[in-house]
Amino acid sequence: MRTSRTAFTAAAALTLSTLLTSCTGGGEAYVPPVPDASQSTVEPPPQEPLTAPEADLGEKEVLAEGPRRGPWKGATTTNLPKGELRITVHCLSQSKPTDLTVTVDNGGFDVRCSNLHQTIIMNGWGATSAGKFRLTVATEETVRWYISARVSPR
Repeated sequence: MRTSRTAFTAAAALTLSTLLTSCTGGGEAYVPPVPDASQSTVEPPPQEPLTAPEADLGEKEVLAEGPRRGPWKGATTTNLPKGELRITVHCLSQSKPTDLTVTVDNGGFDVRCSNLHQTIIMNGWGATSAGKFRLTVATEETVRWYISARVSPR
């Protein structure tokens, strides 16, 4: 019985010695890292404002839509005059660069919308005859956009 008391006393003394050494700096004690509570000094770059496309002199705007966000089912314009159809898109993504797809009747084009600077794309669609056309926009909810369809006389 004496041997087990002596072994227990020795183990307790060794544990106490280890604790005292780690608390007094005599040994290498584990100190958990402290998170940095300071505010970040790096600001995200500001986004440019989103503006509407403007028609040039001599052009007739036949469709103007925006500002909108995300997909749009489109509109049908019935009083399309003869001339050259031009479609202008201004867009800006709130997160990462994101695609926006414009569909005009059976064709279309893609626009890569930036997340920092307003993207401006003008697409000449070619000659039109008097009549109508349908336009739709497909994109994510994070994209804000304006679209304008104009006809310039030939």
